[in-house]
Amino acid sequence: MNELPTFNTAENGQTSFNWHERSRRRRTDRLFFCHLMEGTIADPIALQATTWRQELGLKGKIVANHISLVGLGDHDGLPEGLVELAHHIGSMIVAKPFDVSFDRLCAFGGGALVLRNSDGNPSLQEFWRNLTAVISDSPLKLFLTKSIEPHVTLLRDKVGVPKIRERAIDRISWTVRDFALVQSFIQQGRYEVPYRWQLTGQDDARPAM
Repeated sequence: MNELPTFNTAENGQTSFNWHERSRRRRTDRLFFCHLMEGTIADPIALQATTWRQELGLKGKIVANHISLVGLGDHDGLPEGLVELAHHIGSMIVAKPFDVSFDRLCAFGGGALVLRNSDGNPSLQEFWRNLTAVISDSPLKLFLTKSIEPHVTLLRDKVGVPKIRERAIDRISWTVRDFALVQSFIQQGRYEVPYRWQLTGQDDARPAM
């Protein structure tokens, strides 16, 4: 299929969409859900990642600032209505804060050096599965990209990382208290956070803007 939909919301709240041709130009915008890490967590991890990069003889910019959850595709400019629909879906998620930890350093597809947990982080897995289930039962499913185990990407090096064997590291732990919708500008090294939601466990939870 060589088209992408644009969305409209009727007065009764129902979502409809129309199909438009997909531009053949290069893709500039990436949209995804993630858990952003506060500086008190991200900074020490980035510092340690710099040490690993040097130790393992890797290249690539350090990007350790979030736990990847669900991707909504790479686009040549975001399709009309996509951010608003993702906002609606994000606002439906109800969860309490939970603890995460990472104790393995390993390689993922695309030359990504990542952190993962040997026990899979059950609470994180549950949050991820619930978010994916809500997306899969909505028009947002059209944009859902292949989703893999939630992880922290440290850097990308397509040549060096595939040679790295998985290894144990000192456990890194913290409490996740929110999640976010992030727009990344591909190959520009910058991003925006259109919406961020607190995990309060309350039915009346609202986005934290």
